[in-house]
Amino acid sequence: MKVALISHEGGGISSVAHGLAQSLAKKKIETAIFTGTLARNCHTEKVNDYLEIVRLPILDFPPRSFWFQILNIRKLSKLLKDYTVIHGVSPDASFMFTSYKKKLEKPLIATIHGSPRAIQKVFVNSPISSWNLGDFGYNIIEFPLHEFTISRILSKSDHVVVCSFTTLEELKTYKALDLKKTSVIYNGVNFDEIEKTKQLPNNNTNDLTIVFAGRLFWTKGIAYLLKAFQIIRQNFRNVHLKIFGKGPLEQRVRSFITEADLNSCVSFHGHIPHRNLIAEVKTADIVVLPSLYEAQPIFALEAMACKKPLVVFNVPYAREIISDRKTGLLAKVHDVNDLSNKIQTLISDKNLRERMGEDAYNYVRRKHDWNVLVKSYLRVYRETEQHSKN
Repeated sequence: MKVALISHEGGGISSVAHGLAQSLAKKKIETAIFTGTLARNCHTEKVNDYLEIVRLPILDFPPRSFWFQILNIRKLSKLLKDYTVIHGVSPDASFMFTSYKKKLEKPLIATIHGSPRAIQKVFVNSPISSWNLGDFGYNIIEFPLHEFTISRILSKSDHVVVCSFTTLEELKTYKALDLKKTSVIYNGVNFDEIEKTKQLPNNNTNDLTIVFAGRLFWTKGIAYLLKAFQIIRQNFRNVHLKIFGKGPLEQRVRSFITEADLNSCVSFHGHIPHRNLIAEVKTADIVVLPSLYEAQPIFALEAMACKKPLVVFNVPYAREIISDRKTGLLAKVHDVNDLSNKIQTLISDKNLRERMGEDAYNYVRRKHDWNVLVKSYLRVYRETEQHSKN
């Protein structure tokens, strides 16, 4: 078996592609990731005897997934002839192959990481003052393209993998969904990387650190966290908030911090290498991710794998991975006071933080270890490949 994984982008979907590819390679399955690059020419990186990354040119303006396919469809079609299974880890970057799979005579498997309808609903219900051109373009102007992509993937793929039961429920609004050819396989965590990464030295042992990581836009909940942190600082002066990520709300966030006189206790770190981020999480005391919508966030799972308690809003995706007061705390949606209270509960109780961190680790070790999840993917690959031959 030879597996081709297609994922044009970075972020969570890219993490899924790399985590799955590394696990397949461990099983001695020849695997290649086909992804994008801003370089003009295609180039291949040989990771090990069983894994390589093929980088193909991509235009750096939206919709990037569309241009990725338009620019590379012919070359990719030639390259994919050598593989037995084509897996569109990013459906946006692989939906055109639904038209080529008969010619290629290869089964096409697609992973869906969220519902465009659910994402748009959260966006249009956010304050208009929080909108920006990029998010408006993605959720409104490009919406018909995303709808077409999902419908096409659902109807034409040989098998569909969904990353959560929450997302599966959202997809039931699409007539093209066929439950007989759909599987739920959770997103995974690379425990090898996490266990090899050491935490940073902590000279201020009496201080507590809260970490937020994600794109700085409304649905990630950064505005709620900052308002909650403003309340927290009235009661706890030894708490520091570290923000990792960039995005369209960055300037507004910086202005709020200055106006609220929080510059001494809130720090920005932008995008940093993944291993450095894991080290920061290991050194932190609490991780807060007040997102209003996610499918199944990789960073939340990684924080749990680092034995950190999570505080999240009580929304469907969160309830699927967080058991309230066991592996984390669920705060009332949009409620700044309840969010601050939940965070302060953890600040005040070290034993609770440690117990929740251990329980969170045990949960992701059982349910989200790539070394276990890869077996489910191999089962899907083999069954789909066999079915396509019949």
